[in-house]
Amino acid sequence: MTLAVLGPLHLTHDHLWSLTWGQVDDLLHAWRYTEYLEMSKIATLGAWIMNVSGNVKHTVKPVDLVGRWVDGQVMSENQYHEYLKKKISSKKRGREDGEEENNL
Repeated sequence: MTLAVLGPLHLTHDHLWSLTWGQVDDLLHAWRYTEYLEMSKIATLGAWIMNVSGNVKHTVKPVDLVGRWVDGQVMSENQYHEYLKKKISSKKRGREDGEEENNL
């Protein structure tokens, strides 16, 4: 983590002593999201070039190239669908548990 703070965030050793780990984590999260947005711009240009080239059978979307930003991480489409399935099933389990508690 120290290398990430001193490298991409351009903080000094003095910053390390004045920031809490929570603040450093927030800065790293913001930096990763900024990098994701930058990659999304590049992916948009790449998708445009791929789509007009006529070499692809299906339309390519920028999200196909760079992934989705979900809960602080980048996920591929397959990972995102698995994430949604788990989230839905956990909500269903929570609702079923809640219904049983209300009936008691």
